[in-house]
Amino acid sequence: MSREELVQRYQTALTKREIKTDEGLQAAAIIAAQAAQEGVTCALAGGVAMHIYGYARATEDVDVLASGLIALPAKQQLTFGGASHLVQVGAQTVTVDVIVRSDFFRGFYEAALRDAQPLPNGLRIVTPEWLVILKFLAKRSKDVLDLLWLLREPGLVDRTRIRQLLESVLGQTGAQVALAGLETYYVQAAVMAAGDENGQPT
Repeated sequence: MSREELVQRYQTALTKREIKTDEGLQAAAIIAAQAAQEGVTCALAGGVAMHIYGYARATEDVDVLASGLIALPAKQQLTFGGASHLVQVGAQTVTVDVIVRSDFFRGFYEAALRDAQPLPNGLRIVTPEWLVILKFLAKRSKDVLDLLWLLREPGLVDRTRIRQLLESVLGQTGAQVALAGLETYYVQAAVMAAGDENGQPT
C-alpha cells in the first residue's frame, strides 16, 4: 500500500460514523410519520432491523421499505428504485434509504412490506424469513454475512415459512429453484452453528 492510499483510507475512516440502534429507530420513526401522512406504508429493514433481531453489526444508514416515494428533499435517487433522505436526529444527520423497488425484485419487496410486523414503538419491521430472502437476492458481502447469521440464530427463522413465501411470489417451480440456491447457505450456516456449539472457529 502506498503512502497516498494509506492517507486516503485514513481520511475515509474519519468521515464514517456508525449509527446506533436508537438513532436508527428515531430516524426511521421520522420517515414513517411522514409516510403515514402521505398514505405510504413502510417497514424497517437493513442493518437496523438486524440490530433488532440481535445482530449488532455496523451500519451507516437506515433502510426502509416503502409502498411509494415520500415528499421530502432527496439526497439522491436509488438506482433500483427509491430515494435517500437526510434526517436530523439530535445533533446527528442520518441517511435513510426509502426503498421502492422498480426492478425485477419488486414483487419480493412488496410482499415483504405487506408481511411486516409491528414493533412496540409503532414502527413495522420486515420478518426474519423475508430478510433471509431479500439478502439472498442481494448477495453483497454484508448481505451474505447477515443471511448466515439469521440462519444460524436458534429459533429465529422458519425455513418452511421461507418456502411458502417464495412460492407466493415465484410459484412452486420457481421456489424450488431459489431453494436450491439457498441450500448452500443452509449448509454453511449449519456448519458455522456446529462450530459455535463446539467452541471451534468456522
